[in-house]
Amino acid sequence: MIEIERYYMLLHPRPAYVIGSGKWSEKINFMAASWVSPIAEEPPLVGVAIDVESYTHELIERYQQYTINVVDKRHINRIYAVGSVSGREFDKTKVFIPAKGSLIDAPIVKDAIGVLECVVENNVEAEDVTLFIGRVVRAAADPHYFNKRKGWNVADNPIPLHNWGRGFYTVGMFKIADKNKP
Repeated sequence: MIEIERYYMLLHPRPAYVIGSGKWSEKINFMAASWVSPIAEEPPLVGVAIDVESYTHELIERYQQYTINVVDKRHINRIYAVGSVSGREFDKTKVFIPAKGSLIDAPIVKDAIGVLECVVENNVEAEDVTLFIGRVVRAAADPHYFNKRKGWNVADNPIPLHNWGRGFYTVGMFKIADKNKP
């Protein structure tokens, strides 16, 4: 085995999401993130780790809400773009078209194929990031890609996986594990 300095690279590739932050009609922003995880089913909680120096962090802290947007692989260059520059320096609504969330004021990506709207319940400060734990108040997906019983349609899976840097993968194979074999 080789020693890995940046441990989190062992946890990649991971789905690449677009985080919407801010308040509609005031300040809004989009940011790419792959450090996103379900936290609990009841109540429905999801966490997103955000760099403390980012504009997204500032907006989530101020407005206490955010969205997690699943965009398809056709938008890999856009995902990279919103993850490569600060919203303080560039208006990222020129990259993704914003729409108002249904139940909260944080923006969603108009072309998203899946959206979670979240209200901050708690946060965990961890040196250079804050884990914002949000209660999911709305979850919606495009039925062409998502089935309520089976989840994402992996045969036509459009979700990009971020490796790190500019690298992305897509998934094209699904295999069911045989529960009778180790």
